[in-house]
Amino acid sequence: MRKTIFTIFVVSVIALSVSGCAASKPTAPAAPIVINSDDLNITLLDRKIENLKDTMTLAFASMDEYYIARTTKLHAQLDRIEAENDELNMQTDTLIAVINRMNTYLRELNAMPIFFGSPKVIAEQTVKTPEELIGKVPEEEIIVKPEVIVPEIKVPVTIKTDNFLTRYKDGLNNFYFQRYGDAVEIFERLLVEFPQHYLAGNVQYWTGESYYALRQYKKAFNAFNMVFNTNAFDKYDDTQLKLGFCYFKMGKMRSAVQEFKNLITYYPNSEHVTIAIRQIAIIEQYATK
Repeated sequence: MRKTIFTIFVVSVIALSVSGCAASKPTAPAAPIVINSDDLNITLLDRKIENLKDTMTLAFASMDEYYIARTTKLHAQLDRIEAENDELNMQTDTLIAVINRMNTYLRELNAMPIFFGSPKVIAEQTVKTPEELIGKVPEEEIIVKPEVIVPEIKVPVTIKTDNFLTRYKDGLNNFYFQRYGDAVEIFERLLVEFPQHYLAGNVQYWTGESYYALRQYKKAFNAFNMVFNTNAFDKYDDTQLKLGFCYFKMGKMRSAVQEFKNLITYYPNSEHVTIAIRQIAIIEQYATK
Protein backbone atom coordinates (compact mmCIF):
# COMPACT_ATOMS: atom_id res chain seq x y z
CA MET A 1 0.00 0.00 0.00
CA ARG A 2 2.77 2.43 0.94
CA LYS A 3 4.72 1.44 -2.19
CA THR A 4 1.71 2.24 -4.34
CA ILE A 5 1.22 5.69 -2.79
CA PHE A 6 4.91 6.49 -3.16
CA THR A 7 4.88 5.46 -6.80
CA ILE A 8 1.91 7.74 -7.55
CA PHE A 9 3.64 10.65 -5.79
CA VAL A 10 6.83 10.25 -7.81
CA VAL A 11 4.90 10.10 -11.07
CA SER A 12 2.99 13.28 -10.15
CA VAL A 13 6.19 15.23 -9.37
CA ILE A 14 7.76 14.19 -12.67
CA ALA A 15 4.62 15.25 -14.60
CA LEU A 16 4.58 18.68 -12.92
CA SER A 17 8.24 19.22 -13.73
CA VAL A 18 7.76 18.36 -17.36
CA SER A 19 4.72 20.64 -17.72
CA GLY A 20 6.58 23.52 -16.05
CA CYS A 21 9.42 23.23 -18.47
CA ALA A 22 7.06 23.15 -21.37
CA ALA A 23 5.28 26.29 -20.16
CA SER A 24 8.50 28.24 -19.72
CA LYS A 25 9.73 27.44 -23.21
CA PRO A 26 9.27 30.56 -25.50
CA THR A 27 6.84 30.27 -28.43
CA ALA A 28 8.36 30.54 -31.91
CA PRO A 29 7.21 33.67 -33.83
CA ALA A 30 4.68 33.15 -36.66
CA ALA A 31 6.02 33.43 -40.17
CA PRO A 32 5.16 36.83 -41.77
CA ILE A 33 2.52 36.88 -44.53
CA VAL A 34 4.07 38.09 -47.75
CA ILE A 35 1.79 39.40 -50.51
CA ASN A 36 3.38 39.41 -53.90
CA SER A 37 2.44 42.23 -56.28
CA ASP A 38 1.88 39.72 -59.03
CA ASP A 39 -0.60 37.76 -57.02
CA LEU A 40 -3.74 37.12 -59.08
CA ASN A 41 -6.16 38.31 -56.39
CA ILE A 42 -4.26 41.56 -55.87
CA THR A 43 -4.23 42.21 -59.62
CA LEU A 44 -7.96 41.68 -59.81
CA LEU A 45 -8.47 43.99 -56.84
CA ASP A 46 -6.39 46.71 -58.52
CA ARG A 47 -8.51 46.39 -61.63
CA LYS A 48 -11.70 46.67 -59.61
CA ILE A 49 -10.40 49.83 -57.92
CA GLU A 50 -9.49 51.37 -61.27
CA ASN A 51 -12.88 50.44 -62.70
CA LEU A 52 -14.53 51.97 -59.65
CA LYS A 53 -12.58 55.20 -60.16
CA ASP A 54 -13.65 55.30 -63.80
CA THR A 55 -17.25 54.62 -62.85
CA MET A 56 -17.25 57.36 -60.22
CA THR A 57 -15.64 59.84 -62.59
CA LEU A 58 -18.15 59.12 -65.32
CA ALA A 59 -20.93 59.29 -62.74
CA PHE A 60 -19.77 62.78 -61.78
CA ALA A 61 -19.74 63.73 -65.47
CA SER A 62 -23.30 62.46 -65.87
CA MET A 63 -24.36 64.33 -62.74
CA ASP A 64 -22.87 67.52 -64.19
CA GLU A 65 -24.89 67.14 -67.38
CA TYR A 66 -28.06 66.38 -65.44
CA TYR A 67 -27.47 69.38 -63.18
CA ILE A 68 -26.92 71.67 -66.16
CA ALA A 69 -30.02 70.38 -67.97
CA ARG A 70 -32.14 70.83 -64.84
CA THR A 71 -30.90 74.32 -64.04
CA THR A 72 -31.33 75.34 -67.69
CA LYS A 73 -35.02 74.46 -67.50
CA LEU A 74 -35.35 76.48 -64.30
CA HIS A 75 -33.60 79.43 -65.95
CA ALA A 76 -36.11 79.22 -68.80
CA GLN A 77 -38.93 79.54 -66.29
CA LEU A 78 -37.16 82.43 -64.57
CA ASP A 79 -36.72 84.30 -67.85
CA ARG A 80 -40.39 83.74 -68.66
CA ILE A 81 -41.40 85.21 -65.29
CA GLU A 82 -39.15 88.22 -65.91
CA ALA A 83 -40.78 88.72 -69.33
CA GLU A 84 -44.22 88.61 -67.68
CA ASN A 85 -43.04 91.19 -65.16
CA ASP A 86 -41.84 93.45 -67.99
CA GLU A 87 -45.22 93.07 -69.68
CA LEU A 88 -47.06 93.98 -66.48
CA ASN A 89 -44.85 97.01 -66.02
CA MET A 90 -45.66 98.09 -69.57
CA GLN A 91 -49.38 97.73 -68.93
CA THR A 92 -49.03 99.68 -65.69
CA ASP A 93 -47.26 102.49 -67.51
CA THR A 94 -50.05 102.55 -70.10
CA LEU A 95 -52.74 102.76 -67.42
CA ILE A 96 -50.90 105.60 -65.72
CA ALA A 97 -50.73 107.44 -69.06
CA VAL A 98 -54.50 106.98 -69.56
CA ILE A 99 -55.22 108.30 -66.08
CA ASN A 100 -52.99 111.31 -66.64
CA ARG A 101 -54.74 112.06 -69.93
CA MET A 102 -58.16 111.76 -68.32
CA ASN A 103 -57.06 114.10 -65.56
CA THR A 104 -56.01 116.62 -68.20
CA TYR A 105 -59.47 116.41 -69.82
CA LEU A 106 -61.12 116.83 -66.42
CA ARG A 107 -59.06 119.95 -65.74
CA GLU A 108 -60.12 121.38 -69.11
CA LEU A 109 -63.74 120.50 -68.37
CA ASN A 110 -63.62 122.18 -64.97
CA ALA A 111 -62.17 125.30 -66.55
CA MET A 112 -65.10 125.63 -69.00
CA PRO A 113 -67.92 128.07 -68.08
CA ILE A 114 -71.23 126.55 -67.07
CA PHE A 115 -74.15 128.60 -68.34
CA PHE A 116 -77.77 128.41 -69.38
CA GLY A 117 -77.32 128.36 -73.10
CA SER A 118 -78.89 130.21 -75.98
CA PRO A 119 -78.14 130.21 -79.70
CA LYS A 120 -77.00 133.82 -79.30
CA VAL A 121 -74.68 133.13 -76.37
CA ILE A 122 -71.26 131.95 -77.39
CA ALA A 123 -69.01 129.74 -75.33
CA GLU A 124 -66.68 132.54 -74.25
CA GLN A 125 -69.48 134.46 -72.49
CA THR A 126 -70.06 133.77 -68.85
CA VAL A 127 -72.89 134.86 -66.61
CA LYS A 128 -72.97 134.81 -62.87
CA THR A 129 -76.71 135.07 -62.21
CA PRO A 130 -79.97 134.36 -64.13
CA GLU A 131 -80.80 138.08 -63.91
CA GLU A 132 -77.60 138.92 -65.75
CA LEU A 133 -78.49 136.40 -68.41
CA ILE A 134 -82.01 137.88 -68.85
CA GLY A 135 -80.48 141.24 -69.40
CA LYS A 136 -78.42 139.92 -72.28
CA VAL A 137 -80.88 137.58 -74.00
CA PRO A 138 -84.60 138.11 -74.70
CA GLU A 139 -86.81 136.03 -72.45
CA GLU A 140 -88.34 134.03 -75.27
CA GLU A 141 -84.93 132.81 -76.37
CA ILE A 142 -83.81 131.64 -72.98
CA ILE A 143 -83.44 127.85 -72.84
CA VAL A 144 -82.96 125.56 -69.93
CA LYS A 145 -79.61 124.22 -68.96
CA PRO A 146 -78.68 121.34 -71.29
CA GLU A 147 -78.21 117.90 -69.86
CA VAL A 148 -74.75 117.66 -71.42
CA ILE A 149 -72.63 120.69 -70.89
CA VAL A 150 -69.83 119.50 -73.17
CA PRO A 151 -69.70 116.54 -75.53
CA GLU A 152 -68.45 113.28 -74.09
CA ILE A 153 -64.70 112.86 -74.49
CA LYS A 154 -63.67 109.46 -75.81
CA VAL A 155 -60.10 108.35 -75.20
CA PRO A 156 -58.84 106.02 -77.98
CA VAL A 157 -56.14 104.52 -75.74
CA THR A 158 -55.91 100.81 -75.11
CA ILE A 159 -53.57 98.74 -73.00
CA LYS A 160 -50.37 98.19 -74.92
CA THR A 161 -49.19 94.65 -75.42
CA ASP A 162 -45.73 93.76 -76.64
CA ASN A 163 -46.01 91.14 -79.35
CA PHE A 164 -42.36 90.28 -78.80
CA LEU A 165 -42.86 89.46 -75.12
CA THR A 166 -45.89 87.32 -75.81
CA ARG A 167 -44.08 85.22 -78.38
CA TYR A 168 -40.89 85.14 -76.31
CA LYS A 169 -42.83 83.64 -73.39
CA ASP A 170 -44.38 81.07 -75.73
CA GLY A 171 -40.90 80.07 -76.88
CA LEU A 172 -39.68 79.64 -73.30
CA ASN A 173 -42.73 77.56 -72.43
CA ASN A 174 -42.06 75.32 -75.42
CA PHE A 175 -38.47 74.89 -74.28
CA TYR A 176 -39.53 74.06 -70.72
CA PHE A 177 -41.94 71.39 -71.94
CA GLN A 178 -39.25 69.98 -74.26
CA ARG A 179 -40.87 71.10 -77.51
CA TYR A 180 -37.49 72.26 -78.73
CA GLY A 181 -38.34 72.39 -82.44
CA ASP A 182 -41.24 74.77 -81.81
CA ALA A 183 -39.03 76.84 -79.52
CA VAL A 184 -36.33 77.22 -82.18
CA GLU A 185 -38.91 78.33 -84.73
CA ILE A 186 -40.27 81.04 -82.43
CA PHE A 187 -36.85 82.27 -81.35
CA GLU A 188 -35.43 82.50 -84.85
CA ARG A 189 -38.46 84.46 -86.12
CA LEU A 190 -38.10 86.89 -83.23
CA LEU A 191 -34.45 87.46 -84.09
CA VAL A 192 -35.40 88.26 -87.68
CA GLU A 193 -38.33 90.54 -86.81
CA PHE A 194 -36.90 92.24 -83.69
CA PRO A 195 -33.11 92.23 -83.97
CA GLN A 196 -32.78 95.38 -81.83
CA HIS A 197 -35.14 94.39 -79.01
CA TYR A 198 -33.62 94.67 -75.55
CA LEU A 199 -34.20 90.92 -75.01
CA ALA A 200 -32.73 89.86 -78.36
CA GLY A 201 -29.61 88.57 -76.59
CA ASN A 202 -31.71 86.28 -74.42
CA VAL A 203 -33.49 84.99 -77.51
CA GLN A 204 -30.11 84.27 -79.11
CA TYR A 205 -29.05 82.30 -76.04
CA TRP A 206 -32.22 80.23 -75.93
CA THR A 207 -31.86 79.50 -79.62
CA GLY A 208 -28.53 77.89 -78.79
CA GLU A 209 -30.03 75.96 -75.86
CA SER A 210 -32.83 74.65 -78.07
CA TYR A 211 -30.40 73.43 -80.73
CA TYR A 212 -28.24 71.84 -78.01
CA ALA A 213 -31.26 69.99 -76.64
CA LEU A 214 -32.01 68.80 -80.19
CA ARG A 215 -28.39 67.49 -80.34
CA GLN A 216 -27.62 69.74 -83.27
CA TYR A 217 -24.35 70.80 -81.71
CA LYS A 218 -22.87 72.68 -84.67
CA LYS A 219 -25.93 74.96 -84.91
CA ALA A 220 -25.95 75.28 -81.14
CA PHE A 221 -22.29 76.34 -81.15
CA ASN A 222 -22.92 78.99 -83.81
CA ALA A 223 -25.95 80.32 -81.93
CA PHE A 224 -24.10 80.44 -78.61
CA ASN A 225 -21.11 82.15 -80.18
CA MET A 226 -23.33 85.04 -81.32
CA VAL A 227 -24.53 85.73 -77.77
CA PHE A 228 -21.28 87.61 -77.09
CA ASN A 229 -22.34 90.19 -79.69
CA THR A 230 -25.43 91.09 -77.63
CA ASN A 231 -26.07 92.83 -74.33
CA ALA A 232 -27.13 89.62 -72.56
CA PHE A 233 -24.20 89.93 -70.16
CA ASP A 234 -25.74 87.68 -67.52
CA LYS A 235 -25.72 84.84 -70.07
CA TYR A 236 -22.02 85.05 -70.93
CA ASP A 237 -20.72 82.46 -68.44
CA ASP A 238 -23.55 80.04 -69.26
CA THR A 239 -22.73 80.50 -72.94
CA GLN A 240 -19.02 79.89 -72.37
CA LEU A 241 -19.76 76.64 -70.56
CA LYS A 242 -22.01 75.45 -73.37
CA LEU A 243 -19.34 76.20 -75.99
CA GLY A 244 -17.13 73.70 -74.19
CA PHE A 245 -19.86 71.09 -74.11
CA CYS A 246 -20.64 71.65 -77.80
CA TYR A 247 -17.03 70.91 -78.72
CA PHE A 248 -17.08 67.89 -76.38
CA LYS A 249 -20.21 66.52 -78.03
CA MET A 250 -18.66 67.04 -81.47
CA GLY A 251 -15.55 65.10 -80.40
CA LYS A 252 -13.20 68.10 -80.50
CA MET A 253 -11.56 67.51 -77.15
CA ARG A 254 -8.70 69.98 -77.37
CA SER A 255 -11.09 72.78 -78.29
CA ALA A 256 -13.44 71.72 -75.48
CA VAL A 257 -10.63 71.94 -72.93
CA GLN A 258 -9.71 75.40 -74.21
CA GLU A 259 -13.30 76.65 -73.91
CA PHE A 260 -13.55 75.31 -70.36
CA LYS A 261 -10.26 77.02 -69.53
CA ASN A 262 -11.64 80.26 -70.99
CA LEU A 263 -14.55 80.00 -68.58
CA ILE A 264 -12.16 79.67 -65.63
CA THR A 265 -10.05 82.58 -66.89
CA TYR A 266 -12.70 85.10 -67.88
CA TYR A 267 -15.47 84.20 -65.41
CA PRO A 268 -13.67 83.06 -62.24
CA ASN A 269 -16.68 83.86 -60.05
CA SER A 270 -19.11 81.81 -62.13
CA GLU A 271 -20.99 78.96 -60.51
CA HIS A 272 -19.83 76.79 -63.42
CA VAL A 273 -16.10 76.93 -62.62
CA THR A 274 -16.19 73.67 -60.64
CA ILE A 275 -17.88 71.89 -63.53
CA ALA A 276 -15.34 73.28 -66.00
CA ILE A 277 -12.42 72.05 -63.86
CA ARG A 278 -13.95 68.59 -63.57
CA GLN A 279 -14.65 68.38 -67.29
CA ILE A 280 -11.05 69.33 -68.10
CA ALA A 281 -9.80 66.55 -65.81
CA ILE A 282 -12.14 64.01 -67.36
CA ILE A 283 -11.14 64.90 -70.90
CA GLU A 284 -7.41 64.90 -70.16
CA GLN A 285 -7.59 61.55 -68.37
CA TYR A 286 -10.06 59.55 -70.41
CA ALA A 287 -10.70 61.15 -73.78
CA THR A 288 -8.53 60.67 -76.84
CA LYS A 289 -6.99 63.95 -77.82
